[in-house]
Amino acid sequence: MAASDARQALFDALECAARDGVFPGCVAWVHKAGSTPYHEAHGVLATHPDSGRALRAPVMRETIYDLASLTKVLSTTTLIAQEVAAGRVDLEAPLPAPFDRACPDARIIDLLEHRAGLEAHREFFRGRAPGEVEALMADLLGTPRRGSPRDETLYSDLGFILLGAWLERELGAPLDTLFEQRVARPQYLDLSHDRRQGGRFSQLAYRRISREAWLAAEFETQLAPTEVYDAGLHAEAVPSHFEIRAEEKLAHGRVHDDNCVVLDGVAGHAGLFGHAEAVGTIARAWLAGEGLGIDAATRDLFWRPRESRVRRVGWDGQCPDGSGSTGGALGPRAVGHLGFTGTSLWIDPDAEAIYVLLSNRVHPTREGDAIKALRRDFHRLAAAL
Repeated sequence: MAASDARQALFDALECAARDGVFPGCVAWVHKAGSTPYHEAHGVLATHPDSGRALRAPVMRETIYDLASLTKVLSTTTLIAQEVAAGRVDLEAPLPAPFDRACPDARIIDLLEHRAGLEAHREFFRGRAPGEVEALMADLLGTPRRGSPRDETLYSDLGFILLGAWLERELGAPLDTLFEQRVARPQYLDLSHDRRQGGRFSQLAYRRISREAWLAAEFETQLAPTEVYDAGLHAEAVPSHFEIRAEEKLAHGRVHDDNCVVLDGVAGHAGLFGHAEAVGTIARAWLAGEGLGIDAATRDLFWRPRESRVRRVGWDGQCPDGSGSTGGALGPRAVGHLGFTGTSLWIDPDAEAIYVLLSNRVHPTREGDAIKALRRDFHRLAAAL
């Protein structure tokens, strides 16, 4: 397929996905060999009446999305890689006390590879309020593990919550401060503030709940809302995650992940908000092996396949059978990650290519999995650009 035909096909596919309700809207950013052949916005920010001013406003290239688990690679994995490159962290070292109570005998690399013996997920938010960080951590440390480290590979938010808390203790600062100073500050990538918005909005940052001022009207349509907390949208019982939301009608500028809400919006597994080009900027630094304090040797260490055929160190690899989100369209060394809210980032070193797709597919509810097929179509068409 010619690049021009692939571009039109990609545009049409994303327009159709927004029209068909795969998500209200999205932004796609594709970077290849030093150029950006695709950076387009599709659809609208929101479709549900409770979305207020965001309702039916068009998505812009600079629209900010809740990045969900892209936080794992953009923040937590990046910060750890910086420490490894500087010789201050040994990936084979055991996770220290008190964090080791959750996964005795686990090494730091085991948590990064999702091989620490932890459960995949727990509803720690039940009975908790936003900001009850110590209570949630106590619950996590007291949770029985699923098995012994390295017995199996099981994707787990719990491991990255632990890694985030460990980083805060090791580096002596909150995770949002560490990310701003070590990743987004001007000395690195200059993502800390968007000057077009007078420094009031971050291109890529955590949004701490205890410090949030509710969105000013002029910036309300810069962020894509996620879930609507309306019991009428659910046929059966009110979902358990409604409990942590209290009077909140929808998540708009407040993190969607429920455990992260209890963690005040700042955690190792979730919490970052950003736009597509900013996500791509961090990916470009990883790909280049410079600009983040992460050299090529460290990058290769994190991207090299190990025991798991799919997991890398902090990153994911492609499913060998082509069943994953890239549909096998990228090179064998490709790495990436997905986010529950409808976000994804993939890097193909062989093609010097980066693929970013940000959406709010959890609006108005988190049910539905049409994005799975859409992601495969996106990567197949984007790889042909």
